[in-house]
Amino acid sequence: MLVDRSKFLLMASALAAGSVACDREPFGRAPAPPAPAVAAPAPAPAATGPIAVDIVEPAPVGAASCDDSQGVPEECPSVGPSDEGVCPDLIQKRCTEYKTAMKPRVAAQAVACLRALKGNERCDPSRIGQCGHQALMSACQEPSRPKKGEYRAAQGTQPASVTITPDASPETSPVAAACNGILKACGERPLSPSQADCRQTLAGLTEAGRASMVECVTQHCTDRGLIGCEAAPKLVSARATN
Repeated sequence: MLVDRSKFLLMASALAAGSVACDREPFGRAPAPPAPAVAAPAPAPAATGPIAVDIVEPAPVGAASCDDSQGVPEECPSVGPSDEGVCPDLIQKRCTEYKTAMKPRVAAQAVACLRALKGNERCDPSRIGQCGHQALMSACQEPSRPKKGEYRAAQGTQPASVTITPDASPETSPVAAACNGILKACGERPLSPSQADCRQTLAGLTEAGRASMVECVTQHCTDRGLIGCEAAPKLVSARATN
């Protein structure tokens, strides 16, 4: 049988084209796009231990600043001529001691109180001492040192947190050091002051005033204590205090 070569090639080409057409999507739809690649989850952050931090408490908004270095005490009062033979001029003596031992603003308050005393009040040691005590109680307190804490970063569902931790390190401020010396010397004796009372009182004193008070209190833990030694002169003997 004779086969026309040209007709055979034409037929083979037509069959091949039909086979390719059958492989396409019906109605001329394009093939679906490939699925997007899924990103691998980020690795969880490695757990870290607590970080030591200082916790500073901000001052209240609008709070006035306190400065005991500002102020000028007035002239010290004295007993009147009619009282000179009745009582010694104790008010003049104590006023001078207040000016020497106390910071300017504190001393100004103490002297103003003394000047307001009338008549026999200027002969009353209790009233005179009360003026000094009240002035010291109004003194500016030392700023508290920052609290210590531990910061923990957020982990999973746990939020970040800060835990306050005790600070066992000793305070090094002049007032704290002076009070530590007083408490160590007086121990558990009846008139031994508390740390808070001691710091409140010594905060309003000058460096010389603190030194004199430490000397007085440590020598008179049982008979004068903190209040009896407020703004005491430098050299306090047993004879002078009895």
